[in-house]
Amino acid sequence: MALKQIMISKKIEQRKSALTELLTEEQKLNTRSQELQTAVDEAQNEEEIAVLEEEVNKLDADKAELDSKKNTLEAEIAELEEELEQLNNKVPTNEIRSNNNSKGS
Repeated sequence: MALKQIMISKKIEQRKSALTELLTEEQKLNTRSQELQTAVDEAQNEEEIAVLEEEVNKLDADKAELDSKKNTLEAEIAELEEELEQLNNKVPTNEIRSNNNSKGS
């Protein structure tokens, strides 16, 4: 495997690791969402609802940020995998030259 392919593979590995971390974070946000839903159901007065509303807004912002990061990583991974596939399918220039030279002999 050429050096460029090794580098791309390493980048893919790093981004997949970061994506796994984001998926773990997403699970935490989903748990927090369920907890907030329960708290909203149990809210007794306007003060509690106001505090919960702030928490819900913060959760929504956190989810949007996480989704953005996830989409960026997924796009980068797809792009790198495509680039790696193209490199893997590409015939090295040296092989073409040696094949042309042996045909002429």
